[in-house]
Amino acid sequence: MRDFYQKKDYIKVFFMKRKQAAILIGLVCMALVVACVSRQNDTPSDTEESLLDSLAEDSIAAAADTLLLDLETRDTPLPETVDEVFDDFIFSFDQSNRLQRSRIVFPLPVTEGNGEKHYIQRQEWQHHYLFLHQDFCTVLWNSRRQMDLAQDSTVHEARVDQIYLHSRQINSFVFQRDSMSGQWMLTEECIIPFEHTDIAPFLDFYSKFATDSIFQRHHVADPLRYSTSDNEDYDTVEGTINTDQWFEFQPEMPQDVLVHIAYGQTFANTHRMLLQFRGIRNGFESLFIFHRDGERWRLTDYEN
Repeated sequence: MRDFYQKKDYIKVFFMKRKQAAILIGLVCMALVVACVSRQNDTPSDTEESLLDSLAEDSIAAAADTLLLDLETRDTPLPETVDEVFDDFIFSFDQSNRLQRSRIVFPLPVTEGNGEKHYIQRQEWQHHYLFLHQDFCTVLWNSRRQMDLAQDSTVHEARVDQIYLHSRQINSFVFQRDSMSGQWMLTEECIIPFEHTDIAPFLDFYSKFATDSIFQRHHVADPLRYSTSDNEDYDTVEGTINTDQWFEFQPEMPQDVLVHIAYGQTFANTHRMLLQFRGIRNGFESLFIFHRDGERWRLTDYEN
């Protein structure tokens, strides 16, 4: 019953927002009509036309942005479990302007790659999409055991890293769980060059692996171990495929930016890397397992 009323409230908010946006757009249109009538037969100059077009576009864009950003989050109460595990919190934080402003320690320190530091004041903060409007996130692991950290309620510090492969730079957003309230808070933003990270060699390899098909062909094991879930029986189907078969159905791999969640996992084993893609709003998951022999990385396992 409670869910029913929450859905009714959501629908009510939705139509209120649409009504507000429609009213704003209507006012802009009325202003344009009045301006045209007042000039009667005079032909507006190019500058005036440009100004009116700009006003209309800006107003409509502002109304649309407001509707899309706050529709689901401004008046919808957060679930009580939002702070239990970092995943539950961070996906809500990414979408909700209200939650972002209430869960940032202002002034927010920002450390540049050269070590210089500045601060973002509360009035300067603008909504930031950590996952860059992607439908999935990326998690790098060093072992399967580490993957349990994603559902570990005792984790007290985590990061969201926007890894820019071409510029070899990482924008890292550091979150800590408040010891008194138990709430997750954004406490720092850091700009980190690749060379300051333990996983820089693998990231450089992945960047080429994802963009160069010839390079990829020489770095996929043949045969490649492959496993998938049977949609009908939910059983795991395991087998091997050759390199040509891999290229027939390989999934899309991000080529410019990886958005990585760090729950505290370390990378002591420099000869193995697990790359997991996880859907943000669905149950999609895929796992790439890479092993390094000498200086050469190879994809040895793929799970979907």
